[in-house]
Amino acid sequence: MNPEAHYENANFLRELAESLPVIRPLAHKPAQAELLQRLADAELAQAQHEEWVRAKVSSARADDRPTLSTDEVAARLTRRYDRMSGVPR
Repeated sequence: MNPEAHYENANFLRELAESLPVIRPLAHKPAQAELLQRLADAELAQAQHEEWVRAKVSSARADDRPTLSTDEVAARLTRRYDRMSGVPR
């Protein structure tokens, strides 16, 4: 699902929570409205998380630095560890 759909769901849930006393005047309970509000909060959190992930992916794809192989990364980490610990390998 895209973030826009999560925002729409959150707005719908909040409106529903506010309308519950009118929709079900005799059967309305505050716990029901609280549950709808919590669901709306979860939808908002999901939308924000998806936006964050999309931004990270977009940033990573736009990164034009040269890529490193796994062996190169391992060698760099080993050299760094050796420098920092003073332990010969």
